[in-house]
Amino acid sequence: MYKNILAAVDGSSHGDAVVEAVASLAKLTGATVQVIHVRPSQVIGGAIASTVVPVEEREESQRVVDAAVARLRGDGVTADGEVDEGLREELAAILIERSEALGSDLIAVGPGHYSGISGLLHPSVSRGVAKISHVSVLLVRSES
Repeated sequence: MYKNILAAVDGSSHGDAVVEAVASLAKLTGATVQVIHVRPSQVIGGAIASTVVPVEEREESQRVVDAAVARLRGDGVTADGEVDEGLREELAAILIERSEALGSDLIAVGPGHYSGISGLLHPSVSRGVAKISHVSVLLVRSES
């Protein structure tokens, strides 16, 4: 069964559901959990001059990871966490790269929550992970 789970969290209710699901799975299998939050950035500007701008503050990103790790540890799960950074368009590739570096045998992610024009502009991270991952992917949906 699974021994090393990568849990991607984003501070949304979907991220909370990911933590809940991997806590249950890790308790059943004895797996360790590595929590990751990728602090997204986006490129602003045109072809001549552009700037990469973080979408959220570093402290906010760290709070998301710390809360997830604390919850997992509170449930008796061996867990650690990290904040990574990357462009929105690269989030799925970053998660795959980290899972390979960590030797993860399962990646748990929430579904994309963009709609309307945002859904067209931002690629689905969960779809991207499922498409290129060489390990199992658990898509966890929240109640809301």
